[in-house]
Amino acid sequence: MEEFYTNTVVIGAGVVGLAIAKAISEKNNEVIILEKEDKIGQITSSRNSGVIHAGIYYQSHTLKSKFCVEGNQLLYAYAKKFNVPYINTKKLIVANDESQIEQVFEIKNKAELNGVENLEILDEKQIKILEPLIKSSGGLLVPSTGIIDQHTLMQSYLGEFENNGGMVSYSSEVKKIFSKNKKFEIVVEDKQHNQTVIICDYLINAAGIFSSDIANCIDGLDKKYVPITYLAKGNYFSLNKKLPINHLIYPIPEKISLGIHLTLEIDHSVKFGPDAEWVDDPYDYSVNERLKTKFYHSIKNYLPDIEESMLFPAYSGLRPINSKDDKTKRDFTISTVENHKIENLINLYGIESPGLTSSLAIAKYVTERL
Repeated sequence: MEEFYTNTVVIGAGVVGLAIAKAISEKNNEVIILEKEDKIGQITSSRNSGVIHAGIYYQSHTLKSKFCVEGNQLLYAYAKKFNVPYINTKKLIVANDESQIEQVFEIKNKAELNGVENLEILDEKQIKILEPLIKSSGGLLVPSTGIIDQHTLMQSYLGEFENNGGMVSYSSEVKKIFSKNKKFEIVVEDKQHNQTVIICDYLINAAGIFSSDIANCIDGLDKKYVPITYLAKGNYFSLNKKLPINHLIYPIPEKISLGIHLTLEIDHSVKFGPDAEWVDDPYDYSVNERLKTKFYHSIKNYLPDIEESMLFPAYSGLRPINSKDDKTKRDFTISTVENHKIENLINLYGIESPGLTSSLAIAKYVTERL
């Protein structure tokens, strides 16, 4: 078996893995990303809403709240600097009826504790002026929300990484990892089942929905430090026509998701989703067309003129989640030597939404701990 040495290995070329590798490569040009797929960002990173989140839903003093608010500012600045397409659409969280207005105030208070600024409570008439097609009893205007072309963003991260001397090894599946003498020996297999050993000093596991699987491959890592990763599938439906809507429209959050919301693409086409369901298969991205009726009944609460025939299946994505508790209690988990007792190893678990928004903030946090 051939052996190669490099200083640092990042497992996973999703948006977070790319951001981390890019940040490390700014100070160290011996960085390799190992990616199981044949392209970057083929799993969760290319199957989300592409929303730049503000940081309003998360419990205060969590990694999600910290990284989302910081990441929001970093991401807008990055997009401007590197010409990544984005739109600061803003967001309206709308109440279906008067009984939900109290929740709107609760969301605003929680968001302000997290450092989200310039939030504004609007009444029914004010929302109607902003979005004539939307029905509500009032809601919350969130000015820092937007959308970004996540594919161009990842290509930009990749371009910077490669310019810094970094390399991506595609079609490279991690089979086993040995921790020896403060170094890591990673057994990697290609599509032809040829195996190679990569030896490194620092190892970052940013494998998304497969992070727990990768951690369980590490010889010497006590399994009690590896959380179970549950998969939440989110389906999206698109609209067969464009609508004169300029804001993202969110209902009041549901128990395991933010509800079926309306988001925009960079070309202003409209899509709805995601919903959320627990699944076991990490490779099933089919969208069940029978979900259309459920989507329709949810959407018509805030978009009454929609017809079920206007919806058609678009795509789905999977979120890695480490707890099936109420979504407000979930957080990112970034496990370092203080947690698992192995030096120079960082495992990232449960990097779901707002992972895209938080990518640059997460990268900064991880590099500071290497």
